[in-house]
Amino acid sequence: MQQVTSLQQIETFINQNGEMVIGKNSKNNVVIMSMEEYRNNIFDNTTVKKLLKAEEDIENGKTQKATEVIKELRAKYGF
Repeated sequence: MQQVTSLQQIETFINQNGEMVIGKNSKNNVVIMSMEEYRNNIFDNTTVKKLLKAEEDIENGKTQKATEVIKELRAKYGF
């Protein structure tokens, strides 16, 4: 485990490794990550939630045929 003592060292570590876990009393309490890593993490979590919801809708029969949807869009918007 690497010990860091300054903000510069933290920034360097995160740039090299993507994230850092900070622990106290042998417990991992805080995760520090770059903004890019954070945005990717949020995007991934949001995407997974939407996919799980879509799968649930399919299982519950909450779907429409694509041909029906296209037909409705054409009628509504004149495509």
